[in-house]
Amino acid sequence: MECFQLRPIGRIKTPYKDKFGVPRQAGLVPSVRGKLVLDPAFRKEEAFRGIEECSHVWILFLFDKVREKDVRLSVRPPRLGGNQKLGVFASRSPYRPNRIGMSACRLHGVETDEQGEMALLLSGVDLIHGTPVLDVKPYLPYADMIEEAWSKIAPEAPERWPVQIAEEVREVFEALPDEKQQVVLETLSLDARPAFHEKETRTYFFRIYELDVGWEIVEGRCVVCSIRTVDE
Repeated sequence: MECFQLRPIGRIKTPYKDKFGVPRQAGLVPSVRGKLVLDPAFRKEEAFRGIEECSHVWILFLFDKVREKDVRLSVRPPRLGGNQKLGVFASRSPYRPNRIGMSACRLHGVETDEQGEMALLLSGVDLIHGTPVLDVKPYLPYADMIEEAWSKIAPEAPERWPVQIAEEVREVFEALPDEKQQVVLETLSLDARPAFHEKETRTYFFRIYELDVGWEIVEGRCVVCSIRTVDE
């Protein structure tokens, strides 16, 4: 079998520290910001000349947290309740033979700091902090937005839960910057629970920014019940 060697062009910086809680598709949490920090070999203006003429870009990346031994040809997508099997190529599961993913993200510009670090500024990201990026391509509406396209597997956007902040953590939550508050609320509204725990009453935790956020589903609402700072 032929083999090809791929070299990452950079890595993503995002608020999401673990895979649990990360939006399952790009754009579902439009307020979340990310930064694609380019490898020194690609920190060249000529490589990205004209990219700011595009509102969105495709980010092709590697699911590097998925071990090769965990790759499979049949998967149980959470969107289908975790009970229905699909072929891996009929899904966007990370457990794919080459572990390649793709996300369409909003582009806010290209930044070069005083140390010469060059980065693409993005929003709507659905990637774990540190994810290696393999390629960037412009999003072309006339080609990429197919009006008559359909999918019976996931015909509509996921349902969103109302999110409530418990009184005992309200002061801590309201002390957060507005942007972080918005990202936490939008992320939790998507119900990140594993499908096999859907009927259980329990507290879940997810890492975002420097925070460990605890939440529960209570009577059809997502309730944030704990917020604590985590030392990196």
